Amino acid sequence: MSSPVIELDHVSKRYPNGFVALEKVSLSFFPGEIHALLGENGAGKSTLMNILYGVHEPTEGGVLMNGRQVIHRRPADAIANGIGMVHQHFKLVAPFTVAENLALVARGERKKLFRRHADIRAFMQAYGVELDPAAVVGQLPLALQQRVEILKALVNDTRVLLLDEPSTILTPKEISELYDTARRICANGTAVAVVTHNVDEVLSHADRYTILRRGKTNGSGLTAGCTSAELVEKIVGRAVASGTRIGSLRRAGSERIRVEAVSLRPASGSAGLHNITLTLREREVIGVAGVEGNGQTELFELLAGQRKADSGAITRSGDDVTVALVPQDRHHEGLSLDLPVSQNLLYPKIMQGQYRRLGLLDHAAIAMRAREMIERSDIRTHSHASPARSLSGGNQQKIVVARAMAELASVVVVYQPTRGLDVAAAEAVLTRLAEAADAGTSVMIISSNIEELIRMSDRIVVMNGGRITGEVAGEEMSIERIGTLMTVGRDKQPSAAGEQHV
Repeated sequence: MSSPVIELDHVSKRYPNGFVALEKVSLSFFPGEIHALLGENGAGKSTLMNILYGVHEPTEGGVLMNGRQVIHRRPADAIANGIGMVHQHFKLVAPFTVAENLALVARGERKKLFRRHADIRAFMQAYGVELDPAAVVGQLPLALQQRVEILKALVNDTRVLLLDEPSTILTPKEISELYDTARRICANGTAVAVVTHNVDEVLSHADRYTILRRGKTNGSGLTAGCTSAELVEKIVGRAVASGTRIGSLRRAGSERIRVEAVSLRPASGSAGLHNITLTLREREVIGVAGVEGNGQTELFELLAGQRKADSGAITRSGDDVTVALVPQDRHHEGLSLDLPVSQNLLYPKIMQGQYRRLGLLDHAAIAMRAREMIERSDIRTHSHASPARSLSGGNQQKIVVARAMAELASVVVVYQPTRGLDVAAAEAVLTRLAEAADAGTSVMIISSNIEELIRMSDRIVVMNGGRITGEVAGEEMSIERIGTLMTVGRDKQPSAAGEQHV
């Protein structure tokens, strides 16, 4: 067996406030292997990656490369030692071209490689990536922007590639393509480490796994022979049922919101909406399935009141119908990252004038209510006063969901509610949404996770090209049936108006 490229030797990380992010963690990354790091939100995965990449220094223990201890006080030290990292939130220069973004990070003699487009294409094709070097990065789809980030990390003869939550923004097809690229990278002897919450993804694509639980190693080994249930139990410390329906079998009540023959003109990179008709009813979960970019964002924005339809109408059954929202982009739409967790949790109520005394914020009352919400939603944070920016992506998502559920709205519209959440946290969020529907709330879930929609929904509408191509319910809710409607045309016969109404 080959020797590891890089090792963590009994690494611990403690913060000045006493929080222990990692405790005596040891693991090894081997050349030519994909090594998956699994764990609950806040388990220490990102801290570990940041130590390897020189963003943080360990409190105890060390990092070894080829058996020799190295000290990474900053990312430049890690890059000099052949370590590249692709962060969950990209660090590209959006107005620059692909070629310009790659040239920016090239060092020494490597700069010569990125002067001619032909050489750049050859470099990209070595990893199975087909991109126009002259393409402006900010105009590329997210999946291709991610490929540019990966290529940036490989520019300087990388021996270890770190990928932090790379699949959360990708469709199933794009995930498969990502791992095809990772395999090509491994073929050169590079070690690839991937942080992910998707157990099935790990079993399909990774060679080795390590599980972190509350900052400690809770299992490591080869993925061959492992089952999904075994890994999940190690991640959360208990067995978690999967594949079963969440919530009761419900009978939908009266109409809350009706979308009637709504259309929205396509814009750059947008499918628009074409004669959409659907209803949201009390005591019901309606799922919206589709490959991303097929009108789901426009539908969400219309229901959120952020855009107006070019034609058609959206009506509510009464003035008392209120809508709570969970947007898909928690950083730009869901959170004020520099505000404390407590104020993010209670932001709508604070803006409505609540939690104030003599015109000033009542910080004691805010803290008390925030602690209750933090405990109820299992938000892993050092303190209610910590800035939202300091939390892991999954715990940031828990804040957004907890805030929406606390509004006690008659309609809740959620967009990718479990993206970035670990298995147990995702199950908890879905259970809360199901409980809300059982209690009478109208819940709409827009998600690219078909299995999640099947487990949650009373009925599912499928979108393709800005149109509703069909509706499925009951035994018709299968991955095969929904997948067909996502990629093939209309379901059954269109109406006289030329569109399918549901």
